[in-house]
Amino acid sequence: MSRRIPPARAILVAGASFAALAAAAQPALAQEATLEELVVTAEKREQSLQDIPVAVSAFTSARRDIAGITGIQDFVNFTPGMNYSGTDRVSLRGAGRNTFYIGNDPGVASYSDGFYSASSSELFKTPLFIERTEILRGPQGTLYGRNAIGGAINQISKRPSHEFGGEVRASYGNYDRTRIEAVVSLPVADNLRFKVGGSQDHQRDGFIKNIGTANDGATIKRTYFEFQMEAEPTERLDIFVRYNRSSWDDTMGVGDRLSNLVTPYDTTRVFGLIGQLQVNPQFGYTTPNPGVEDPYVMNTNTDGYGQLRGNHVLTTTITYDLGFADLKYTGGFQQYNYQTGGDYDGTSRTQPILGVLAVPYFPTQTTDFNEKKRYYSNEINLTSNGDGPLRWILGVYQYEEEYRQRIQLGNPNQASLATPLTLTGAPAAPNPLRNFADTQATLNSKAFAVFGQATYEFNEQFALTTGLRYTKDKKSGSEFQRLIIQSPAIAGGAAAFDVSTDMDPLTPGVQNFRNLKNSWDAVTGVVNLDWTPDADTLAYAKYSRGYKSGGFLLGTLSPQPEADQEQVDAFEIGLKKTFAGRFQLNAAAFYNEYKDLQLNLSQLNPAGTAAANNFVNVNAEAYGLELEAIWRPIRALDLSASYGYLHTEITKGCCFYDPADPGALDPRATPSGGSVLSNGTLLVFQTLEGSRIYQSPKHKFAGNANYTFNFDAGSLILSATYTWTDETYYQPFKSDANKVKAYDVTDFRVLWNDGADRYTVIGFVKNAFDQKGFTSNGSTTPTAIFDNPNPGVASIVQTRTAITRGLIQPRTYGVELQYRF
Repeated sequence: MSRRIPPARAILVAGASFAALAAAAQPALAQEATLEELVVTAEKREQSLQDIPVAVSAFTSARRDIAGITGIQDFVNFTPGMNYSGTDRVSLRGAGRNTFYIGNDPGVASYSDGFYSASSSELFKTPLFIERTEILRGPQGTLYGRNAIGGAINQISKRPSHEFGGEVRASYGNYDRTRIEAVVSLPVADNLRFKVGGSQDHQRDGFIKNIGTANDGATIKRTYFEFQMEAEPTERLDIFVRYNRSSWDDTMGVGDRLSNLVTPYDTTRVFGLIGQLQVNPQFGYTTPNPGVEDPYVMNTNTDGYGQLRGNHVLTTTITYDLGFADLKYTGGFQQYNYQTGGDYDGTSRTQPILGVLAVPYFPTQTTDFNEKKRYYSNEINLTSNGDGPLRWILGVYQYEEEYRQRIQLGNPNQASLATPLTLTGAPAAPNPLRNFADTQATLNSKAFAVFGQATYEFNEQFALTTGLRYTKDKKSGSEFQRLIIQSPAIAGGAAAFDVSTDMDPLTPGVQNFRNLKNSWDAVTGVVNLDWTPDADTLAYAKYSRGYKSGGFLLGTLSPQPEADQEQVDAFEIGLKKTFAGRFQLNAAAFYNEYKDLQLNLSQLNPAGTAAANNFVNVNAEAYGLELEAIWRPIRALDLSASYGYLHTEITKGCCFYDPADPGALDPRATPSGGSVLSNGTLLVFQTLEGSRIYQSPKHKFAGNANYTFNFDAGSLILSATYTWTDETYYQPFKSDANKVKAYDVTDFRVLWNDGADRYTVIGFVKNAFDQKGFTSNGSTTPTAIFDNPNPGVASIVQTRTAITRGLIQPRTYGVELQYRF
C-alpha cells in the first residue's frame, strides 16, 4: 500500500468519491436505510447536528466501537483540520501552540461535561464512559471563549441509568496488553441515581524495543475510577455531579505518543557549537544508533517514565427550570502532577570519556520534566425556553489556575557538577542534584468573561445569530534558571562553571530569576446568517472573531519572554444537506486571518554572542475546505468519509534562525535579516513569510465502511477504516528536517452482537499493514550537527541534522469482550 498520495490525486479521489456518493443517493433506496438523527449540544442546548450552523465532527460511543476510534489520534484522523503532536498539543485549522513552557495557552479548548480542562487526560476515556465527543472547528469566541481560538472539544459522559444495570469490558492484545473496565448504575429512587466505574489498562511490552539496559519505550499502565450522581429533587431542579481520578505509569511521554532518535549519533565533535553546556556524550561512540534502521528500536541505559499522579476531577452541573428559561451552573476543579523523563544522551554508554577534559567525563545524561497544576472554574448561564422566533443565552464565566513546572537536565555521575565555580573562580552555590540545566517556573492565571448569544428566526427559512463575549485575562509568574557548563575551552574542563544569566548586573551575584505579570482583554463574537430552504438543507455564512490571551515563556529567562495576545478574524460558509434520508454531506469553506500568532523561536541575543528562545508574534492566514459524508445505500451498509484541505501561510514574521538549518543551507530557506558568526558558526537569519503554520497538513482523508449481517442469533459487523495524512511541518521553517512525510493507516474490525444485546465480541487489528509513519518532531526540535573535521573555510559548516521523530503506533491486534447486564 502506498505511503504517499500526491496531493492533486488526493483531491481528485476525494472529490470523485463525494460526487459518486451524492449521485447514488436516489429515492428508490429502501425506506429502512434512513440515517438516525444525531443530537449534539455544541451550542449549549440540544439540537440536531444537521440543524446547527456550526462545523462539528461528532462521534458517538456506538460509532467509536464500530469504526475503532479508541484514542485521540483516531479523533484526529476523522476530523478535518485537526492535528495532534508529540507533546500533548492539539491544533484546529492551524491554531494551536508550539511550546511546552508555561505561561502560554493552548489554541483548542477541551471541555468535559461543560467544565474547561487544561489537560488532555480527559480525552483518553474509552467509549464505555463517554456518550459523545463533539469537535467544534473554527474560533468559538462567544459560548466557549477561553483558549478556543481554533475550536473546542466537548466530551459528554454516559449518565447513570434509571434501571439497575451495567457493563463489563475486557480485552487482550499483542504487546501483552490487557484492559478491563466496568460500570454499574444504581438507581435508589425515581429521582436519584448513582453510577460507579473504573478501568485498568496495562501494556507490558513497549512499542519501542530497547536493546540497551533500560526499559522499553511506551509501555502502559493506567487506572481510572469515576463516580456519578444524578438527581431531580424537584420537577424543576436537576443536579449532576461527577468525580474521577486517574493514574498513569507509562514509560514514555504524554498522550499515546512515542518518539525516538532516527538519525546517526553525533560522534565526531567533543563539544557542541550552539547552546551546549556539557561534553557531547556521543563523542567517539562506536555503537550505531539502531533507530536509523528501525525507528521502533532504541539503545539507552536510563529508564524512561511518564507518570500522572493525583489527577482528580470534580464537576457539577445544576439546572433550574424557570419556565421561560433554564438557569444553569457548571463548575469544576482539577489538579494533577505529571512527570516524564529518562535518558537524555540517547545511548547506553556508561564508561567515562577520557582525554577530552582534564578529568574523565561520564556520558550518562538524564532529563526530568515535572508539572503540577490545579485550577477551577465557574459558569452561570441563562438559556431561553419556548418555541418562539427568538432563542438566547446569557452567561458569566470565571477561571483560576495555579501551575508549577520544573525541567532538569542532569549528569548524576559527574562529581564536578556538584561543586561548580563562578566564572571568577570563586565557589558557586552547591548543586547537589548535579543538574547542568535547571529551570523552574510558577504561574497564576485568572480569567473572567461575560457573554451572550441570540438567534432570531425571521421566517421558516432565514435566521440570524449574533453573539458577543468580553474576556479579561491576568497572569503573573516567576522563573528561575541555573546553567552549568563544563567545556574544554574553560580551564580545560577540570571544573564546572555556573553561567546562569545575570538579570541585574548592578547587583552582586548572579540574578538568575525574575517575576513577570500582565493582563489582556478582548471583545469577540459571531454573526451568522443561516438559510433553511427545506427540511433537509441548511446553508450558512458566518463571521467570527477569536482570541487567545498574551503570555510568557517562563523558565527560560528569555530576552523576549512575552508575546501579545492572538486574534483571528474568521469567515466561513457552510452547507449541510441530507439526500432522501440516506446520504448526508456537510461542507465548510473558511478563511482565517491571524494577527499576532504566538511562536517560540530562536534569535540571537542582544550581545550577538549566543542564541536564545524568544516568545514572538507573527501574522498568518489559513483557508481550506472540509467535507464530511455519511451514506447508507442499504440498511446493512454504512459508508462514511471525511476530507480536509488546509492551506496555511505566515504572512509577516522576521528574523529568526532555524536550529535545524542555522546556516540557511536548505534550498528552500529564505535568508533575511543578516547573519552573524557565533562560536565559529555562521548563523543566517530567515524570514518566515511564505512558511506554513506548524502542525497543519495540507490534505487529510479518512473513510470507514461497515456491513452488518443479521441472523436470528445476533448480528455480525465487518468494518474497515483507511486514513491518510499529508506531509506536515512541525516548525515554521521550510527545511526538510522540520517536515514529516505523508503516511497512511488501515484498520479492520469484526463485531459479533448477540440477539438480546447482552454481549459483544470484537476482533481488531490496527495499522494492519504495519506502516511506519512519523507524526511530529517528538518533544525536541531538530538540531544541526557539525562533524569534525569540517568542510568549512570561513566558518564551521553544518554537515547533517539530529532528528527525533514522533511515531504512529505499530500494528496492534487483539480481542475484546463486552457484557451488559
